[in-house]
Amino acid sequence: MKIVLRNLLKIVAGLYLLLPTSLTGEIIDVPTEIATIQAAIDSAAVGDTVLVAPGTYIENIDFHGKQLVLASHFFTTWDTSFIAKTIIDGNADSSTVSIESNEPEGTILSGFSIRNGLGTGDWPHVRGGGIHIGLSANPLIQYCYIFDNSTTGRSDRGAGIFANSQKAIISNCKIFNNTSTSGPGITIGNGSNGTKIDSCDVYNNTGWDAILIGYSNNITINRTKIVDNSARAFRNHQTNNTKIIHCTISGNGEKGFQHAGGAVAGGDTLHIINSIIYANADSFEVDNDSLVIATYSIIENGSGKMWFRDGCLDTDPHLSVGDYSLANNSPAINAGDPLFPLDPDGSVADLGVHFYAQNSTNVQAISAVVPAEIELAQNFPNPFNPATTIAYKVLNPGIVQLTIYNALGQRVRGLFRENKAAGEYTIVWNGRDNFGQIVPSGSYFYQIKSANFQQTKAMILLR
Repeated sequence: MKIVLRNLLKIVAGLYLLLPTSLTGEIIDVPTEIATIQAAIDSAAVGDTVLVAPGTYIENIDFHGKQLVLASHFFTTWDTSFIAKTIIDGNADSSTVSIESNEPEGTILSGFSIRNGLGTGDWPHVRGGGIHIGLSANPLIQYCYIFDNSTTGRSDRGAGIFANSQKAIISNCKIFNNTSTSGPGITIGNGSNGTKIDSCDVYNNTGWDAILIGYSNNITINRTKIVDNSARAFRNHQTNNTKIIHCTISGNGEKGFQHAGGAVAGGDTLHIINSIIYANADSFEVDNDSLVIATYSIIENGSGKMWFRDGCLDTDPHLSVGDYSLANNSPAINAGDPLFPLDPDGSVADLGVHFYAQNSTNVQAISAVVPAEIELAQNFPNPFNPATTIAYKVLNPGIVQLTIYNALGQRVRGLFRENKAAGEYTIVWNGRDNFGQIVPSGSYFYQIKSANFQQTKAMILLR
């Protein structure tokens, strides 16, 4: 069984990293083969996988420039219970995890609870209590719970995550109960260019600006909830081309700090699209030197402002208590940018993180009125693992796009958007998202769309 598991993990790691060396990389089991995580990292070579069994590991981890996978058993099973069971505890002694020595793309941290870090750097410039990512490192941080970390000092930042990185990806993480003076949830610092925060929950953090972005470029925050933090939800400071897409920002407030809730823009350009900013302790603020463009969003007290553009509403979004999902009478339903991909139920995109699943007759009604331009077949095989084929027939030539969504309505993968001649086509989806990550088992939707027609079908991935 152990040999089978090792061979399977080598295949998974090889596909994930897309590197020739990963196909021959070793699997190092902690604590079976090596007692500590750091000792396993130190003994690992490029392309190896350090696979950590459930338990609490009181360590401060440093990747030391190595491109490798450090993962709990979540990585091989997609069982999310392993995230809470596999804990790296920093023992209040520097950053719990450090990735700051030129670790390239393909470096992965997956499936851990990361807690009790105290940050890196000399007082008062302490950074990254839970995870510290250096300027030249470009890791993928996925499916981690990052909590109960702190930093201390007059200008300490990023108690949960400090990313001074070019192209880090922070995906499907829960970041909560962290404390620092600024950016207690996530701080993206000087020189970052292209860092992405995707499908995360950032909540109950204490300090100014739960997410702080400063002196950076091309930062994207997508499908992320920033809720119930002690002070402002977000600050964009001297940063160019930041995008907030399908985010929900609510319930943030002062709670003992001078800075107010809501979001503050103080950078060069900030784009807000298909998002909700509502019911914070204070309104959305824009500095005079900022260029903000908000479209197809609900923003409290935004009406009449120069940046309050097409499709924006200043009204109660009717968010559900607890998970901030949309109530059935929410004006956010079908209020998204009509040029964005449709929700899995076939309707216009909803605002915020969650889409409201409407009756599937929406798709049927549209198809009945508009003559079919495309014939979409059921994927095969279904259920599938690891890949499936989608066949479709284009009856009238034109622009066609095919998109994959998960059960929450979150856009997982854009397979293509291109001009198609009339004819029959097939395409294979390999079970990965737009960032190259392997997606977990579950129900997914694939939606095909042209100028006057769209259709959605369901499929099941079983790993």
